This record gives sequence, structure tokens and C-alpha cells, in this order.
Amino acid sequence: MSIKGLGKSILVTLPALFLFACSGSDTGTGPETTDTVENQVETTTPQVESAEDKAKRLNEEARKVRTVYFEFDDSTVKSEYQDLLKAHAWFLSRNPGVQIVVEGHCDERGTPEYNLALGERRGNSVRDILMSYGVTSSQIRVVSYGEENPANPAHNEMAWEKNRRAVLNYEG
Repeated sequence: MSIKGLGKSILVTLPALFLFACSGSDTGTGPETTDTVENQVETTTPQVESAEDKAKRLNEEARKVRTVYFEFDDSTVKSEYQDLLKAHAWFLSRNPGVQIVVEGHCDERGTPEYNLALGERRGNSVRDILMSYGVTSSQIRVVSYGEENPANPAHNEMAWEKNRRAVLNYEG
């Protein structure tokens, strides 16, 4: 066979193979096929998260963060922690049987007495914000550890930054 003859054979054979490959053995009617396609679309379409579910999920994620950090010799809660505390308050106000202990901590600088008082002020600042968001005072207990339980025992600024904190611990 010549190259021209081979080319003509290929040109005739390829369309026939294509038509054969595209034909199916499906003997179903049109509506069943449409129903099958619709079912496939429904099962593969991801569920859209409702606003309420999204809010709950975000609150659960926020409650995993339980530490508020403070500046040196300060008990003012920074604005960056408002959403975090709001998430904890949201959970507590919807679960009145749950209680929380707010632990106030300090770095090692200052006298032990001064640091105990500062730790208590830090805990009270967090408590006051939680209460402003609807948590009852009976759900919150404040404990000051002063400088006694450092998060980082090193003696440098990086460690001191981690030690100036209030930690929220859930009970019940």
C-alpha cells in the first residue's frame, strides 16, 4: 500500500472509530439520565456553612487560645484581645454551668507582694471584660500567682513578655 493509500485509510477509519467510541450502551431514557446527573451534582456540591455555624466554629477556634499578654507593669487588656475575650464570653454566657478561673501572672521583676497584686489586677481586668460581655460573676474566679509560675523561666525580655499574662482555665 502506498503512503497516499494509507493516509486515505486512516482518514476514513479514524472518524468511524471516534463515532464508535462515543456511542454508549446506555439504553435509558432522557429523564433518567438527567436525574442521574442531578444526583451526582448534589452529592459533589460542598455544603455551604450557615452564618450561625460559622460563628460557632470561629468561637470554638478562638476559645483554644486562652492567654492574654500584658505590657510591663500594666494591667490594661490590649484591644487585640477583645475578640478573643468576646468568644470566651459568648461560650460562657450560653453555658451557665461552666466556670472559669482567670490566673494572673507577672514576670520576676518587682517584689513578690507587688507582683501578686499586679497579677490580681490583670485577672480582674480580664474578668471585667468578660462580665461586660454578659458572663456572670459567679462563673469567674480570679487567682494571682504573681511571679511564682513563669511560662518561661529565663531571665530576659523575651521570657518576661511571656510571663506577663492572664490565663483562662475552664472548670466543669
